[in-house]
Amino acid sequence: MNTRIIKVLLVDDDEDDYFLTREYFQDLVNWKFEIVWCSTFKDAEQHISSNKYDLYLFDYLLGEKTGIDLIELACQFECEEPIILLTGKGDTKIAVEALRLGAADYLIKSELDAEKLERSIRYALERTSVLKALKHSERRYRRVFEESKDFLFICDLEGNVIDFNASASVLTGYQEETLKLMNIREMIEDPQFDMLWKNISNQTIHDYEVRLLTRDGDKKYCLFSASVETDDDHPYIQGRFHDMTARRQSERERLFSEKMAVTDRLVRMLAHEVRNPLTNVNLSAEQLEMELVDEDQKFYTQIIKRNCGRINDLISQLLQPSSSADIELVNSSVHAVLDHAISSALDRVQLKRIQIENLYAEEHLALPLDPVSLEMAFLNLITNAIEAMEEDKGILRITTKSQGDAIQVIFTDNGSGINEEHMEKIFEPYFTNKNNGMGIGLATTMSIIHAHHGRIDVQSKMGTGTTFTLTFPTVS
Repeated sequence: MNTRIIKVLLVDDDEDDYFLTREYFQDLVNWKFEIVWCSTFKDAEQHISSNKYDLYLFDYLLGEKTGIDLIELACQFECEEPIILLTGKGDTKIAVEALRLGAADYLIKSELDAEKLERSIRYALERTSVLKALKHSERRYRRVFEESKDFLFICDLEGNVIDFNASASVLTGYQEETLKLMNIREMIEDPQFDMLWKNISNQTIHDYEVRLLTRDGDKKYCLFSASVETDDDHPYIQGRFHDMTARRQSERERLFSEKMAVTDRLVRMLAHEVRNPLTNVNLSAEQLEMELVDEDQKFYTQIIKRNCGRINDLISQLLQPSSSADIELVNSSVHAVLDHAISSALDRVQLKRIQIENLYAEEHLALPLDPVSLEMAFLNLITNAIEAMEEDKGILRITTKSQGDAIQVIFTDNGSGINEEHMEKIFEPYFTNKNNGMGIGLATTMSIIHAHHGRIDVQSKMGTGTTFTLTFPTVS
C-alpha cells in the first residue's frame, strides 16, 4: 500500500467528467490522493506555476485552449512531475503529440476505468521518477564538467572536437567557435602521440605527459587522459588535459632555489678566501710600482693591478643579492630599467650590427623593483640574445605589456635557439655550452627575477630563435 498522499491537479471543463474521474480515484484503495479540480485553462495556469503537485491530469478539450497547450505551458514552468492527457476516442495523433511534448501517458476517456487509471498512474510515476533521476544526474555531472579546471572534451575517433568545457578556452586561448573546428591531435606536440591515439580503442590513455600548443604559440605541459565510450552504438572519445605547467615550474624553481642556496654558501666562502690573498697581491703590486723607476717594468705591475680589479669585480658579481630579503624594492619604471640595460649593451649591438625593436606598452608600467639588480637580469638576457644571433641578421624584439595583475617583459630573438637537451639545464648554476662562459648569467637572472617575486619562462626552437618571458605581479 502506498501511504504517501499524492497531490493531483485534474483539469477538465466538464463537471460530470470530473466527478466520474474522481470516483475512479476513490476506487484505488491502495493509494491516497488529494485531488484539486480546475475547470478553466486560466485557473490551471496559476496552479501549475506553483509546482506543488505530484501528478497532473489534463483533458484535451478546454474551450479555446487544449490540453496540448497546457502541456507546453507546464514545460515553460519547468514542471518535472508526470502529466497524463485525457483524450477522446480516435485522438491517436493528439496522444502522440502529447507524448512528444513530455506527457508521461494518455488515457481515452470512453475506455477509462479504475484499473486502467491505476496502471497509468503507476507507470507515469515510475517513469517520471527514473527521468528525474537521470536529469538530476545529468545536471550534476554537467556542472562537474563545466566547473572543472581541467580541459575536458568529447571528440570523434578522428579527434574532431564535439564538446568541451569553459576551461578549454582558458587553457588554450582559443575562442569557442575556433575550438569547435579543431582537432585534438593538432593541439599536441609529441612525435609518439599519433601512434598512441591509433591504439586508444585497445588501451586507455592515462596521465600521458604531453605539450599542448596554445593560440599564442606557448606550450603547456599537461597530463593527457582519454578513453573510448559508446552511446547508442556510436563510439566517441572523452578525455581531459590536466595543466601541469605551474607545478613543473614550481618544482623547477624549488630545485633551483636549493641549488642556488648551496652554491651561494660555496661562493661566499670562496669569495672570502680569494679576496684575502687578492688584496695582498694588489697591495704588493702597488708597493712594487712605487719602488720601480723603469716605466717598462711598471707596465707589468699595472697588468697585475688591472687583473686584480677584474677578479674583484667578478667576485662582486657572484655576491649579488639573491633574495628579496637582500634587496630593497622601490616602485619604479620598468621601461627606464630596460632602456638602461639596452644602453649598456649598445657597444655589442653596434659591433654585431644587431637590430633592437622596442615594442613597449603605451601605458606607463611600474612595479616594486631594485633597478641595479633588475638591469643586470635584463642585460644578461640581451647579451645572450646578441651572442646567439648572426651578425647583420639578428633582430631582438623587446615587448612589454600589462596582463591583468601582472606585467610581462618578453625578449624574442631570431638566433640559433636552444636544443631540447639543454632546455631543462640552462638556469642551473655553472651550466654553459659556451667555450668561454661561466654559466652564472641565467642562474643569476632567475635568482634576481625570483627576488622580485616574478617568474621566467622560456620557449625555443633550434634554428628559429628563443623567447624569454618575465612575468612580475603588480600586487602582492
